[in-house]
Amino acid sequence: MSVSENERWPIEPGDYMLGSPESPLAISTLSDEELFGLLAKRMDRGKYAILGMTRTQNIGVEKLVRNVAANPRITLLALVGRDSEEAPVAPVILELSRRGLDDDLGLLVGGRRVRLSNLSPEEVDEFRRRVQVVDLSGSRDPEVILRIADGLSAPRGPTAAPTRSSPARYVKLEALDDPDVVLDSRGFFIIYVDRARSRIICEHYDPLGRKTAEISGTSAKAIYKTAIRMGLLSRLDHAAYLGRELARAECSLSTGEEYVQDRA
Repeated sequence: MSVSENERWPIEPGDYMLGSPESPLAISTLSDEELFGLLAKRMDRGKYAILGMTRTQNIGVEKLVRNVAANPRITLLALVGRDSEEAPVAPVILELSRRGLDDDLGLLVGGRRVRLSNLSPEEVDEFRRRVQVVDLSGSRDPEVILRIADGLSAPRGPTAAPTRSSPARYVKLEALDDPDVVLDSRGFFIIYVDRARSRIICEHYDPLGRKTAEISGTSAKAIYKTAIRMGLLSRLDHAAYLGRELARAECSLSTGEEYVQDRA
C-alpha cells in the first residue's frame, strides 16, 4: 500500500522533519528529544527521507508505520536514541516487523499486549515486506549515528525481485563500538559451566530478577536457538551477546579452561 506522487506525504502528522524524497532511509529517535534536536541541526537532509520521534507504543508506532509504508522509496528504518523505560517502543516495532499482527490487531511484547487498531493489514504487510528495521536503539552519539547514516542512505529504489543481471547492493561501514548499554526488556541471562554434568547452564531472569527458565546443553547453538524460540530476547545486541558468551562457555567445556561470564 502506498501513495502516488500526487498525494500528500507524510500521511500522518507527528514530530518529524522531512529530508530528501529520494532517500531510502527513515530515522526514529524514539522518545529521545535531545538527540532529535541534535540530528535535526547536524544531519544533511539529503541523507534521510524523514527524521522523527516515536513516543508511544500504540499511536506513535501506528503513525510511524503508516508514514513509512506509504512511501515506496523507504526501505530502511533506523531506530536510535533513548527509548522509554516504562513503555519502550523499539521492541514493538521489531516484533511487528518480525511477526506482524494477530487477528485482534495486537501483538505480545515483553509479556504485555499492545494493540495497533489503526493499522490496516495492507499497511502492515507492506511495512514488513519492504522495510528493514536497523535496531540501534540506545545509541546516542551523534557522530556514530551520522557515520552509520552515511552508509545506509545511498538511494536504492523500491524493493524488487533480484535478477541475475542486476548487481547486488551492499553497505560498507567501519565497525564502531557504542559504550551505551541498553537492557533487554525481557530480562537477562546467567551462564555457567557445570563440570560435574559436562553441561552448559543458561538461566533466564525477568527484569525484576525472577528466574523464568533454565536451559542446559552441550551446544551453544542449541541453547541460543532454544532461547530464541522461547521468546526470551527482544534486542539484536542482546542476542549477539548471548551467542558470544555461549560460544565461550562451549569452548571452556571442551578445553577445560575456566569460564567466567562477561570476562573480556
